[in-house]
Amino acid sequence: MLPTKETLKVEFKSERTRPQSDDEIVDNIVALANTQGGELYLGVEDDGTPTGVSKKHCNINGLAAFVFNKTVPQQTVRVELLHENGHPVVVIEVDNSQQIVSTSGGKTLQRRLKADGTPEVVPLFVAQFISRLSQQRNYDYSEQPAPGGEISNLDTECRDRLRSHIRETNVQDPLLALDDMEFDRALGLITEREGKEVPTIAGLLTIGSVESIKRCVPTASAVFQVMDGSTPKMNIGPFFLPLVDMFDRISNLMQPWNPEHEIMSGLVHVNIPDFDHQAFREAMVNAFCHRDYAQIGSVRFMVDGDGLTISNPGGFIEGVSEDNLLTASPRSRNPRLSEIMRTAGFAERTGRGVDKIYIGSLASGGTMPDYSRSTASEVNLFIRRAVPDEAFILMVTNEERRRGSELSVWALIVLSLLKEYRRLTVSQLCEFSRLERRRVVGAVESLVESGVVEVFGSGQSRSYILSSEVYKDANALPAYVRQNNISATRRMGLVIELAEKNGGSVTSSEVMELLGVSYISAYRLLKKMTGEGKLRHEGVGPSSRYVIS
Repeated sequence: MLPTKETLKVEFKSERTRPQSDDEIVDNIVALANTQGGELYLGVEDDGTPTGVSKKHCNINGLAAFVFNKTVPQQTVRVELLHENGHPVVVIEVDNSQQIVSTSGGKTLQRRLKADGTPEVVPLFVAQFISRLSQQRNYDYSEQPAPGGEISNLDTECRDRLRSHIRETNVQDPLLALDDMEFDRALGLITEREGKEVPTIAGLLTIGSVESIKRCVPTASAVFQVMDGSTPKMNIGPFFLPLVDMFDRISNLMQPWNPEHEIMSGLVHVNIPDFDHQAFREAMVNAFCHRDYAQIGSVRFMVDGDGLTISNPGGFIEGVSEDNLLTASPRSRNPRLSEIMRTAGFAERTGRGVDKIYIGSLASGGTMPDYSRSTASEVNLFIRRAVPDEAFILMVTNEERRRGSELSVWALIVLSLLKEYRRLTVSQLCEFSRLERRRVVGAVESLVESGVVEVFGSGQSRSYILSSEVYKDANALPAYVRQNNISATRRMGLVIELAEKNGGSVTSSEVMELLGVSYISAYRLLKKMTGEGKLRHEGVGPSSRYVIS
């Protein structure tokens, strides 16, 4: 079946009035190769309606060879003739090139989305080559010599602070025994150019003077904003700092806008912030490590009543998307800079910092981090502000104590979704979490074995809810009852549990709310329990109660 609309990876070209010229075809193929690859359809209108390819292109023999000879480096494409609703359509499949591709006439093009979401073909300028290659992990911009940089641009005090961070992470790190020049070489803070030691982009970004960062890497800025509706309450930046100081500066700016809430965990009172400190730290470091320093723009932090938004120039690198963030192999646009941050203990050493962002956001009852507003030119992370959920925290704490280890990110995602949606099937859990089925099944079945999650039904109708024990801890037994068809015996047990929570007695209205039944149904159940000796009736009128016998 034909795609229904044009995207970055799909282009329709009509040949109803005239054939597409050779140059037009090659231009579109080059643009696809320089973006994400995709398909060019000849004989299809912009709205996806097939109207037929021209006679000139009905014979597809030689079309692939023509494209091969008209592109530099030469591109191999796959061509097929389809028949849609009686109309012949030619589809040319183009791979995502690992090099910059041009036409044989010297035109270098790419695709991008316009404001209305439709694609267009535009020039790919020389200044954008670095961004394109680094996105494909074919070029580490942070490892390159800083343009106009000198060794004297590296700040001695910043280097000392970098050493201190490494010492705090690993006091035995052999880097600590090196002198300054050897230390800089080993970390990749400096490199050799024309027989002379000069700072790398990563070196300047990490421990460079503010003046040298502004001069040599003018894109390396940050902005911090606090919004009250559409009115800014605070707007700081763009400002420049070496990263050893930048992280503390932004953390300090964030602190007044991240209130803490006292929660009772066991016998200990703990303070839980709106935004988990570790999740914020990892998100902040990721924004600077993975941003595109060849692209104009600042790393932006924006706090408002809804939550926290962190955005950075440069989309996800190739092979990573919103759908596979938690499962894709760790990759960076700036490998040298990322390695320095890991060595210094700023970033998660395994490269799985995104796991920490999810765990920190979910463990206190919040929602999953939202990357849905990311584009091809910007990664946009939104973390919703949520007052910590004491019952959810207690559930997670008790389960982790029982297991003797932390819950996996997969388990936390399942628990969070069941908390939000109440009752879900495996297919729904996969849809909402964007996780592979095996991850979801493994996590939810483990939680069922633990008694944290209950399962109902079988086959395709098999569904899951948080267990009654969780709802009891949350003082929300009525919510549990509404998720399931409770047997008469189980209803009696829940009434007794509710009475125990209420100091030994319940009223008819409380049973109505608990079970979601009418007055007469609640009355009949209470009367039956009284007859069986489980309860005794005391009082009349407003003071009428049923007390545990």
